[in-house]
Amino acid sequence: MKKILLMLAMMMVSLSLVSQDVKKVAILETVDKDGSVSYGHKLMLRSNLAKAITNTEGYEAYDRTDMDQIVSEQNFQRTGMVSDDQIKQIGIMTGAAYVLIAEAAKVDDDNLFVTAKIVNVESAKTERTDNALMSMKASDIQHGCESMAYKLLGVTPKPAPIQNETKEVLKTEISQKEVDEKPKVDVGAVPAVNYDYMIGELKTFSDGTSGIVFYVDNDGHGLVVSLQEFEAQWSRKIMDVISIDNERSCNKVDFVGKRNTNIMIAQLGENAVAASRCQQQGLGWYMPSSGELYHLIKIANNAEGEDGPISKALKQNGGKVIDGWYWSSSENDDDEAFNISDSGSCHTEDKIEKVAVRAIRAF
Repeated sequence: MKKILLMLAMMMVSLSLVSQDVKKVAILETVDKDGSVSYGHKLMLRSNLAKAITNTEGYEAYDRTDMDQIVSEQNFQRTGMVSDDQIKQIGIMTGAAYVLIAEAAKVDDDNLFVTAKIVNVESAKTERTDNALMSMKASDIQHGCESMAYKLLGVTPKPAPIQNETKEVLKTEISQKEVDEKPKVDVGAVPAVNYDYMIGELKTFSDGTSGIVFYVDNDGHGLVVSLQEFEAQWSRKIMDVISIDNERSCNKVDFVGKRNTNIMIAQLGENAVAASRCQQQGLGWYMPSSGELYHLIKIANNAEGEDGPISKALKQNGGKVIDGWYWSSSENDDDEAFNISDSGSCHTEDKIEKVAVRAIRAF
């Protein structure tokens, strides 16, 4: 009997130790500052983040409705502004080690832009941030939230094994002719997801140039911004650059900066001052489009100028913070192009004016 009691006691201690290793993450209501995101989409974002976190070993999501009552008096869900005291209070009331704050905005009729950060309750410091462009389809939101949760937690998901039945089906669907003509592929292999780089981290390329990561997509590809900046004219020559679409706003989601840069240099030659200097920084560097620049300043840096998270990362790595106005490679008409301020304001400016420029590069 004593041995049985001893074994039961040891089991209880083991279970207690396991439970202590599980870190709770309190997920707050998704922030929607302009009221453009439906309740259903906000609920999908929150529930999918909770599911992904709970399914990650060592973590448990806390998003019960009674937590909303805890923070309902703090104008918290709408603005996303959280003081250190509020974070610690949420931790005390929920037993959570972390607080996850997500914000969503509707960018067009089919897509949402989602940005999130995970905050350590004890230190009230942001540990990781991430963002993603997701379609409004339930399956895409689920996939996007899973990827975001893994990045916020800093873990690499284990690839799901392909069942033997699925392998047999795949094999029988491939004709002998296809086998002979195409290279053999291991149907059991699952492509690895690249989680090597997080928002705000320094990435150094093989040519020795470096930049701060400010965007990462679901496949692990992304964009970095240069550590330094320079002042230059958009162009010394007033003319409409053919093949660059003349935009009417600067916050359109696009990734056409590299294309714009090549077109500007091809058509303007030595007059494309800003674009040429971006390319001179090294292979792959280019002048960001208005959409890429808007994402860097408004989304990744939270429109906080020198106090934003990307600015802090730039400063920590010996770079210059984001401060002032910056040229984009997006054209408005023959006379003007778009520039964006460190607060995310968008205006047009005469191309012959000197404005600050930040080069970016894809990976």
